[in-house]
Amino acid sequence: MSSRMQQLHRPYRMRAIWLVLGALLVSASAWAQEVPVGSLNAATLQGKSGAESPPPAPTWDQRLRRIASDFMGTRYRLGGSSQDTGLDCSGLIKQIWQRLGLADLPHQAANMARLGVPVQLRDIQVGDLVFFNTTGKQNSHVGVYIGDGRFVHASSVLKKVTENSLSEGYYQKTFNGIRRLAGVNTVADASAISE
Repeated sequence: MSSRMQQLHRPYRMRAIWLVLGALLVSASAWAQEVPVGSLNAATLQGKSGAESPPPAPTWDQRLRRIASDFMGTRYRLGGSSQDTGLDCSGLIKQIWQRLGLADLPHQAANMARLGVPVQLRDIQVGDLVFFNTTGKQNSHVGVYIGDGRFVHASSVLKKVTENSLSEGYYQKTFNGIRRLAGVNTVADASAISE
């Protein structure tokens, strides 16, 4: 082809290149609108045929905290064992253990204090039971440890299920000890507990 002919075809070639680039940009823009930014993952890139992996199962700590939080604000009732009608301290612990699918516990703090093994405060774990002398009798009150120095219990003073710190003066003064219900509330046992 002569150089004169090449010069005549050059504008057409450039126009064709620009048209192809424009078409690519339009289709890329349309694709971006269909797939929101941030939603690209392996399943999107491979097509929608791949099954999504299920979310990880909650840990023992997470499950216990979530269940304990479900009782927050429930009214206190001496001898109570129902969230609907009211709970006392041991009734609350019984209900939490039942929702976790664990052993049925006796309905008195003093009886619960006979179960499991004693634990030093420095070794406390989520799910350990904390006991107090609030009536002049040992182990007359019980709560469940939820981490960060805090425990959940049914308070006869506040007349509801609440959360407090072990470092509060009243609870330091009345503290009786910690029991771990061996075999039912350790992290190692969490995998055996069904949701």
